[in-house]
This record gives sequence, structure tokens and C-alpha cells, in this order.
Amino acid sequence: MSIVAIIGRPNVGKSSIFNRILGKRAAIVDDQPGVTRDRLYGEAEWYGKKFYVVDTGGIMSATEHPFMDLVAKQVDLALAESDIVIFVVDGREGITPVDEDIALKLRKSGKPVVVAMNKLDSTKLEDQTFYEAYSLGFDELFSTSAEHNSGISELMEAVSAHLPEDGIDEDSEGEIRVALVGRPNVGKSSLFNRFAGEDRSMVSDIAGTTRDVVDSVVDYNGVRLRFLDTAGLRKKSKVDTNIEYYSNVRTYQAIDRCHVALVLLDAQDPATEQDKRLVGQVLERGKGIILVVNKWDLENKKAQGDGMTELLLDEYPFAKHALHVYISALSGRSLGKLPEYILQVEENRRRRISTSELNRLVRETLAFEQMPGDGKGHSLKIFYCTQADGAPPAFIFFVNDPKLCSSSFKRRLDNCLRMLGDFNGVPIKIFLREKGAKSE
Repeated sequence: MSIVAIIGRPNVGKSSIFNRILGKRAAIVDDQPGVTRDRLYGEAEWYGKKFYVVDTGGIMSATEHPFMDLVAKQVDLALAESDIVIFVVDGREGITPVDEDIALKLRKSGKPVVVAMNKLDSTKLEDQTFYEAYSLGFDELFSTSAEHNSGISELMEAVSAHLPEDGIDEDSEGEIRVALVGRPNVGKSSLFNRFAGEDRSMVSDIAGTTRDVVDSVVDYNGVRLRFLDTAGLRKKSKVDTNIEYYSNVRTYQAIDRCHVALVLLDAQDPATEQDKRLVGQVLERGKGIILVVNKWDLENKKAQGDGMTELLLDEYPFAKHALHVYISALSGRSLGKLPEYILQVEENRRRRISTSELNRLVRETLAFEQMPGDGKGHSLKIFYCTQADGAPPAFIFFVNDPKLCSSSFKRRLDNCLRMLGDFNGVPIKIFLREKGAKSE
């Protein structure tokens, strides 16, 4: 997905606009200048286009401030990585020398820039600021009031026009895209180099050596596998440098691009909170998943595969369907299994169940289930089921009242569907619609 950066001096309303775009209070909003020091990012969708939006710290120009150098570096990186910039100025104060300095930096970047003249609540202020703002050298100027949610839609329509159409084609070139993701220093680059047959990624004991996403295409029995090596995901509290921040964003972009994600886990510490969040993100995005336990050669010789499998099932109950493989990227142990696993997971991700089989499930299995209800005599009734097109597998159950379905019963539906076909390594999407309701 593309990246939209919000840039401007302190206290002009960048975080408020960020929150309006996301539709939630994702950034701290305060009248104290300089509240946002680190970049915050979120995923948004406007006019049918999905993108990352990044809130940056305020640029203070020559003003002395203990965090000024860090903020300036963050903004420089945000500018370098972004596809388009929203330049926010204060419509009440008018154009300042700091705004002019920022405008010069933006013009030199060559990036598309849309100017948001924020805090404008009157026509008089708007006319005056528009006159001054054209001196910044940008053609697209919009009057906004993030506080009152005014002008945001018009601003985002202009931003959206600069964003490319989603270029991710599930069937492009007939290749399978495979993302190697995980915490820093779990062996992603070593595994990537094994597949690539050359040292495409730097390998080091220093966590975080890989800063970018590196691609390599491998032919496996006539099937093109495109491997994406990514930087390691860190805890938010650890994302304290310019490059590390965008390493996280790029990792999520790689997950968005891929069909199957290999989540590398350290055999000596395979179930951290970061690991669990990452697995959840892969599944939420509908990608195939394989849990790859690396550094198996360093694990205690007494450790048994069955014990590790049990541990993974206990620690990742939401990913019980994931395939597990234990490897050593250093020695090459069990690497030969991975391409076959990848092909299997991708096949499962595209698997279809006939409508007749699905409705046999409804008639012969679910008919004898105790259905959830509201405690007032109303129980869920399933009339029929069908599978939607596309991947991952998505099933639509037509019912009398979707609100009666409990989360535990949805898990039961998931289990029943998995008994109908091999869906190992892929999430299943389940939707409940009221019978007679129009499809969107």
C-alpha cells in the first residue's frame, strides 16, 4: 500500500487530521506544541484506495528543542518514504517563516503535495489564508477544520487522486509471493539467502541488519516463488530510530503483497507477545501461514518436536491450523520441506467447497447442534451456505438473525468447514447474513 505522510510545524493540527482520516483517536492531541515526537501510522481507506497514513512530529526549524534533531530526521525519512504529502498549515496564524522553510524542503523532494489550511472556521480567515498560502508554491490548497470535521473529505479526494490503484494482483505472473517475517535476528536473511542461492541480504548477529524488503525469485518445479525478506518487527517501545519505524511499515507492506507468510520463530523463545501479534496480523490480512521454528540446531538436544508442537498449539490457539516446520537456516536442516509446504498452503488458500457439500453440512451436521440464542426463546437458524469467490476461503451463512451468533459458535462453524476440506495454513472468513438481505 502507498504511504501518505502528514507534515507541518508544531500545533497546526496534524494529529487531529490524522485521527479524522483514520476515524478514531489514534494520535495524542494536545495544544502543547511538540506532543507528537515519534511517527504514528495507521491503515486507512478513502475512495476505494487503501494506504498507510503517517503522523510526523512538528518541524521547529531553528527553534531550540531537545527533540528537534530527532523530529527533523523522522520527517526527512517520512518524506523520503512517502508517496504523497499532506502539508498542514495553521489558517488562523497564516504563513510563517517555518512554513516557508518546510515548503522549500517539500518542493525539492518532488513529491506530490496537498496543502491543508487547518483551523479555518470563517470565510474571512479562509480568503486571507488562501491568498498567503499560494506563495508556498503548491496548487492544491484546501480549507479544513479537523476539530469540526470540515473539509477533510475534499482534502482526501485530492490525496486519493494521487494514489495508484492497488497493484496487488492475486494471479499476477502466476507466481506465489512468500514473505519472510518475524522478530529481529531470528534468521530471516539467512533463510532468504538459502533460497536465493546467494548473499542477497546481509547476515549479521546484530539485530535489525535488514532495513528494507528484498525480493528474489526461485523456480521450484516450474512454479515461481518470489521470496520477500523483511526487517524484523520490533515492539513499539523499541521503535526509536528513523529507519526502524519504516522497517515496521515495510514489513506490513510485504505481508499485504504476499500470498503465504513464513513466520520465523526462535526455537529458544518461540512464543513472545511480538510473535503472537505478528501471527495475528498475517491471519487478519487473510494470508497463508507457516510457523517456521528456526535455530533448531541450537535447541537443547533433549527437546523433542512433539513437545514444541504442543507448545505452539497452546501458545497460538488462534492459529491451530498453521503448519509447523523445524529448521536450521544455518545448516540447511529441513529446508527442503518448505517449498512443498508453501505450495500446499497456497493450494489450500484457493480451495473451494461445492455448494451441495456446504448445504449437506447445514442439513446433516449443524441441524443437530444446539444453536445460540438470546435467552428469550429466539435461536439462530441457518438456512443455507455458499462460498464467496477469491482467497482466502470465505463462506456466507444465511440465517434468521446474525446477531444471535456467538463467537464460540463461529469457531464451531470454522471447525466444521475444516472437516470438509484441507484448509491447513489458511484463515477461513465466515460471514452471516440475514436471509433476504441484499448482498453488498
